[in-house]
Amino acid sequence: MVNTNSSFPQEELKSFKDISFKLGSNSHLVQAAGGNTSIKSDGRMLIKASGTWLINSLDKDIFVEVDLNSISEKINNGKEDNFIDDIISKNNLHPSSETSFHALIKHKYVLHVHSTTTIANAISQSSGFDLRKYLDEDFIFVPYCRPGFTLTMEIKKLILPSTNILVLENHGLIVAGDDIEDTYKLLLKIHEKLDLIRNEKLGLDYPEKITNIGGYIHKNTDKYKLFSTQNEKLFSLFSKSFYPDHVIFLGPGIPTFSEVKEANEFIQNLKRKNINLPPYLILKNKGLFENTLAIPAAKEMIDCFLEVLLRIDLSKSFKFLSSHQESELLNWDIEIYRQSIN
Repeated sequence: MVNTNSSFPQEELKSFKDISFKLGSNSHLVQAAGGNTSIKSDGRMLIKASGTWLINSLDKDIFVEVDLNSISEKINNGKEDNFIDDIISKNNLHPSSETSFHALIKHKYVLHVHSTTTIANAISQSSGFDLRKYLDEDFIFVPYCRPGFTLTMEIKKLILPSTNILVLENHGLIVAGDDIEDTYKLLLKIHEKLDLIRNEKLGLDYPEKITNIGGYIHKNTDKYKLFSTQNEKLFSLFSKSFYPDHVIFLGPGIPTFSEVKEANEFIQNLKRKNINLPPYLILKNKGLFENTLAIPAAKEMIDCFLEVLLRIDLSKSFKFLSSHQESELLNWDIEIYRQSIN
């Protein structure tokens, strides 16, 4: 049974869940368990639970009600927390890892998405400068740091009470407001403004089918042809990590190979060590290979990665997550929990 969250005015709650569902239904904005939304009322906040999918906003109990005043006090004191002790609802869900910045931003509604167009324009060395050429709205550009409380503390240094748009380097977009429909429309407007480039012609039209990479299916369809590119710079990007959920659901960089033999040796070596095989491999000029055991979240994330790659300006120099930043994410207890329920 879906929790009615009776602490919140029912009309507001219905509109909030409708918009959350719309966001979750648009894979250019939200993928798998990524993104989160919140609504505030009378010292309480309802926020998407960790590891849940926004697309389920209307038919599953995916939101957690928390004590906004208690969380705000912890933020003011610089006290990192998982906010489990601040839960009011009784649905055994954990608050989103990004609960703290939702609490920090004072607007009634906060919408956070992993917009493919935003990410594509927030991963270059010059992103902070370039974005001001593309957007005439006032916004804050937040340098990359680990999601969660660390990110909240960085945002706290930068925002004003009126701030309602934040672009997160190598991460995504936050839009806030006091009217849910207006906030949603503003988010869509920014997403669309940043849809500037298409690299569709850089892939081979129909790479030959390869069937002899053990446990993997060759995704040699028109949709994934970009991964068969002969563009050396683009190919070099396939093994990099661009944003947090890329690391969580695809691993720290997709393994790339020049020959089938090389890929099979890699697979056999992992099997000998009893290490899980990555969800995807890429073979140079041949394209993408999907593990037959790839989970739905990984499938959503490879599509997100593809949509980002289609929209990046290859004349730029890019910023990637370092091995230290990858390790921070993969060994973070909150992300381990989120992976475990996906």
